[in-house]
Amino acid sequence: MGRWEPNARGRLARAALVLSAEKGYDSTTVAEIAAAAGVTERTFYRYFPDKADAFFPDNTELLVRLSSVVRDAVRAGRPPLDAALAAVGDLAGYVSQEPERVSLTAQVVPAVPALAGRDLVRQRQTADAISGALADSGVPPLEAMLAAETALGIWRVAVGQWTRDPDAGTLDEVLASTVEAARSQARPAQ
Repeated sequence: MGRWEPNARGRLARAALVLSAEKGYDSTTVAEIAAAAGVTERTFYRYFPDKADAFFPDNTELLVRLSSVVRDAVRAGRPPLDAALAAVGDLAGYVSQEPERVSLTAQVVPAVPALAGRDLVRQRQTADAISGALADSGVPPLEAMLAAETALGIWRVAVGQWTRDPDAGTLDEVLASTVEAARSQARPAQ
């Protein structure tokens, strides 16, 4: 996720989310998004080829950042899953800077098939970045993929819990409790 900025691109992304949460994605027009952002419809199309693109900012820098976190964790001697979870922890810190965006995204994206499909592509990119960094660090490919997918599964559960329950704590706290719950399932029953 890119950070919302006071520039036109950031205002357009925010307007698209807010209006879609209020009115529904299909009922929100590009003209309304542009007007809410204080720009023209033509300006909208300078930044985004279509309405759906306004929901998915460029994540290239974020993927590089997550890969770096994974490599650093492996160099520090952490096992593959812990390294993947370090990346997810970094992601939590990153997206927590914009809680409104996370909440609105969780509300709008799953309800719109076209957006949900694009979100799956983004999740695949994140899993590939994490597993690629693990593999580049010497982790066997199958272990790298399993660690990345497990960490992202934990991430999805934590974000879902955090957005559904405003009293659950910070995203970091919810993620930590979700990690602990996942780890407890892997322990033998007493």
